[in-house]
Amino acid sequence: MPPRAKIIIILLSVTLFLFVLNLIRKRKLKIEHSILWLLVSATILIASIWNRLADGVALFLGVEYPPALFLSVAIFFALAILLHFSIEMSKLKDQNKNLTQELAIQKYLLEKMEKKD
Repeated sequence: MPPRAKIIIILLSVTLFLFVLNLIRKRKLKIEHSILWLLVSATILIASIWNRLADGVALFLGVEYPPALFLSVAIFFALAILLHFSIEMSKLKDQNKNLTQELAIQKYLLEKMEKKD
C-alpha cells in the first residue's frame, strides 16, 4: 500500500474512532450501539498499520487478491450493523405498539370514570 494511502486510511479510522467516542460522551449514541462502530474503526486501523496481516489472512483464507478481503470484511461489518439496527427497530416497534395500546386503555378507563361522575 502506498504510504500516502496508508496515512489517509489511518487518519480516517482514528477520526471515526474519535467521532464515535465523542458521540458516546455527548450521549447521542449509546454504548451498546457503538460497539460495532468502534470495532470497525479498530479493525481498519489495525489492517492499515499492519500490512502483512491482511496478506497473511488473505493467504490463509485462499483469497488471491487481498483488497477483495477488505471489501468482504467491510460488507460483513455493514451487514452486521444493519442487522443489529433492524433488531433494535423491531424491538422499538413492538414497544411502541404496546405503549399505544396501554395509552388507549388508560384513555378509555379515564373517560369511563369521568362519565360516572
